[in-house]
Amino acid sequence: MANATDLVTELPFVPFKQRNAAIDSLFYDTKALTPEELGRLSPLIDHEGSIVVVPPAASGRPIRRYRTALRFMNREGGTVRAFVLAGVGSSVVGTAALARNVADAIGADAAGVVTGYGVSDLVTEALGGWFVFGAADRLRLQWEALVRRATTPLSEAAPTAEADASADAAPAPARPDAAGRLATGAPSLLPRPARPWELPGAADIDTLLDLLIAAPPGLDLLVGHSKGNLMIETVLRTFVDQLDGDPHPLFERLRIVTLGAVVGMPSEFPHVHQLIGELDWFGGMNSSLQLPHRMVPNAWHHLNRCLPYHLDVGAALRDIGVAPDS
Repeated sequence: MANATDLVTELPFVPFKQRNAAIDSLFYDTKALTPEELGRLSPLIDHEGSIVVVPPAASGRPIRRYRTALRFMNREGGTVRAFVLAGVGSSVVGTAALARNVADAIGADAAGVVTGYGVSDLVTEALGGWFVFGAADRLRLQWEALVRRATTPLSEAAPTAEADASADAAPAPARPDAAGRLATGAPSLLPRPARPWELPGAADIDTLLDLLIAAPPGLDLLVGHSKGNLMIETVLRTFVDQLDGDPHPLFERLRIVTLGAVVGMPSEFPHVHQLIGELDWFGGMNSSLQLPHRMVPNAWHHLNRCLPYHLDVGAALRDIGVAPDS
């Protein structure tokens, strides 16, 4: 019933999702998926923020799909080692293809968070979807934060002198964390603190943040491509902010690999590897190239091994020591 409802809801957006699936075939290694696997993946049903768990091709096991982070964690959150986020207008097909490349490289299942633009970015989709990536996406997020600040009532935005004095005299009430829980661990009836991007259509970012908060015990690798790198950066910065100076096991354990765009990761995560093709003007134009990164010779922006000048995901992970030599 849920899938049928999703299908009806998404019918007006079929042309845009079909366009995204075509982009997947250009930018991602979709040939790494079997025809049967491709036939079971639906850009119309597998929404932004849903999760696909992709095993290595040699395992013979099926791809599994989850609509929510909670259901994923309940079923197999304790076994997956890697999360991936695709970009450049990808659908579930591109996400699964990237996850397959990573799973084959590390010899273990990889979970992909389905990325996309959602209904709130329909206008951008109609224009082609390219410019929500990189610098334009940063500008959009900053603009949304500015608008929210400008539209906040003055009484909420600026505390009075009396409020300041009372705050000094009494301890501040417990504030809910990103999961909506108080410091005591009890569920909170208050809304969680607002996130800088919190508008309809950010389900992919919310899902990744929820997964990091859950801290799957086997998680040690996070791989992004293109716009997915910016989403990872945003989520990790929020994750650090929500901890408010506290340490966390993921800081040291998590290895982060970005492909096709160089972004500024929080310093709390020391194991960051950023790779970009030396021919990748598209990713370079949306990158912070003054940050440490590695140039991949004779590679452009795409990960499709059937096309020339591709960036090979498996080879990249092996070169930086994240995956074992084959």
